[in-house]
Amino acid sequence: MNAPRHRSISALLLLGLSLALGWACKRPETALRERSVQRVELVQTVKGMTPEEERAVVAQLSEGLGVPPEPAKGVAGPSRVFRLTLEGRPNSMTGRGLGSTCAISAGLGALVGVVIPGAGLAVWATWRSAAIAAGAGGLLGLGYGPTWYRHNAALQQELGYLPWGFSAQWEVLERSPRLGEEVVAASRNPPLFFGRHTPYLDLKPHLKPLPPESRSEAAIRQASLRAYVEALVKHFQQKD
Repeated sequence: MNAPRHRSISALLLLGLSLALGWACKRPETALRERSVQRVELVQTVKGMTPEEERAVVAQLSEGLGVPPEPAKGVAGPSRVFRLTLEGRPNSMTGRGLGSTCAISAGLGALVGVVIPGAGLAVWATWRSAAIAAGAGGLLGLGYGPTWYRHNAALQQELGYLPWGFSAQWEVLERSPRLGEEVVAASRNPPLFFGRHTPYLDLKPHLKPLPPESRSEAAIRQASLRAYVEALVKHFQQKD
């Protein structure tokens, strides 16, 4: 008799927890405007990234945020740190033809058709309704496939490569020798229900073409990393 009531209470508690986790901290954009940072840190799981590339990303980001890449040693007192947690891998669509692009697009559409109602705390009543949603999403994905393929082909023609894909978390920390470390601002990717997420960065305006002799995986990774950091700095320089 009380089962529906219990389910409603559980759903409300889950929603409250999601909101609390998503909004517990202020936005990194706000924190950086309130007070500048004294240090930039990088935590990365980018495929094949070298220590030299890590240092280049930290130096580029530090310059863009107006902080020294190597702060003075032995400085006492609290400090503010911007920490970038970055994941990256080669573009999965590199070398894909029209057929495989359409197949992938249809599969993604079918997945989205089933998952989105669940993300909104709704449940499919029957397997039939779930199958209908998957089919509708798959058809939409299939229809988008040629457009996606043409976009990738145009980008490949313009740049000589498809840029790497990145996902990231941005955090602003307050660090003190006495009190330790506290996260004062954070974004998350992907979002947790209604929680805050890391904004999308458009890398296209920041990507540079590579000549045919310089299109190794390392060169494409470095070009993509430079474009990502440029887009990130531009994002933080913008005013809401």
